Amino acid sequence: MTTFRSIHAAIGRPHHWRRLAAVTMLSATAACGDGSAAGPEPTGTLDSLTALPRTLTATEQQGVAGVNVFAYNLLRQAAASSPASGQQRNLLLSPLSVQVALGMTMNGAAGTTFSQMQQVLGWGGRSRAEINAAYRSLLALLPTLDSTVTVSVGNGIWTRTSAVPDTSFVREAREFFSAPVQSVATASLMRDSVNAWVQRSTRGLIPTLLEQAPPDDLQMMLVNAVYFDGAWRDRFDMNNTRLDGTFTLASGAPVTTPMMRRTGGFSVKSTIDLGAGRTGVAAELPFGNSAYSMLLLMPTTGGVDAVIQRLDTAFVGSVVRSLEPQTLAFLGLPRFTLRASRQLNGDLTALGMSQAFSDAAEFPRLVTNVRTKIGFVPHGVSIAVTERGARAGGATAVGIMPVSLPPIYEFDRPFVFMIRERFTGTVLFIGVVHDPRS
Repeated sequence: MTTFRSIHAAIGRPHHWRRLAAVTMLSATAACGDGSAAGPEPTGTLDSLTALPRTLTATEQQGVAGVNVFAYNLLRQAAASSPASGQQRNLLLSPLSVQVALGMTMNGAAGTTFSQMQQVLGWGGRSRAEINAAYRSLLALLPTLDSTVTVSVGNGIWTRTSAVPDTSFVREAREFFSAPVQSVATASLMRDSVNAWVQRSTRGLIPTLLEQAPPDDLQMMLVNAVYFDGAWRDRFDMNNTRLDGTFTLASGAPVTTPMMRRTGGFSVKSTIDLGAGRTGVAAELPFGNSAYSMLLLMPTTGGVDAVIQRLDTAFVGSVVRSLEPQTLAFLGLPRFTLRASRQLNGDLTALGMSQAFSDAAEFPRLVTNVRTKIGFVPHGVSIAVTERGARAGGATAVGIMPVSLPPIYEFDRPFVFMIRERFTGTVLFIGVVHDPRS
């Protein structure tokens, strides 16, 4: 079992600094808007935020819980669908971005499609009106919690000129998601416009969300972007960073990477229970006024899958409540930059919203007089963690396609016909039509 006492005693032995490389999760992420390339710098002495400025409503609390449950489920699903053999790949997601993009889309759904999305996104039996109001208030609240951290929210909807969006859906998208609707002539112009918007909204962290040419019959895209820029409340001193730090891969192979180091300025739980006799360590590093933080969870016995499988609201809550502030303990964290892109169709289908992607999809409130379904859900995300803090961007698009038309069987070439009694099989008339005009 690794403790901070043992890490303290191991100063000068670089390999011990890898012990706090971990699965990383921003305690909250948020979306985009135009602004400077970097967030405000903390100045002077910061007061810690000890409580929200107002009490969340019951629906808002359910929304927060839903975002978190969705985050853990999506991470588990993404990890499960990664290659079983070979080098394990990094995973990076922005669950809030995916949640909001799908929340906008769900606002146009009905029937089983609505209820499946409702359950996957964690809204239980809440009504459309309650869900919309909760999205609006939560997305308005997040950017206001820390003036030294940049957290902004942005949504947008693009439609084809030939597609007429439902007026109620458009009104509610603007009212509850602050999502303007733009009309473009072609699918390729829609892709280019979305990519440009995402690049601006994430301050260049995601230069291209949509790589491939979109289908010609693309009807609509609903897009959310995420941007977060926060400086550590207590920064890492660059002079203490070991450029030849050691990080041990899951295979046991050591690799060299810059390892940031600090004393104090974080909270820790030196032993967390991961089940089946496995243990781990947890640490939390606050940004700015402590409204936002990064939580680190690492197994000390077994692999990181033990952490992933353990993740749920109760477990994370118990870990956070057990954290204790540190003043003398040492912490090592690798400096890292991750970028990822992922099509979420399979993940979301596996989580329980399969009908939205099928020809049975019910989206009567999206495009007037056209039956539609979700065709694709591309997700892009990027994060850089340095001595200064963390900067992260994410974007999610929901591509709306027309439902496949029922097959058409046209007898438009010579054919045989017969009139028969069905039960005995007796043929009363039979013939061949070579030319129906004669």
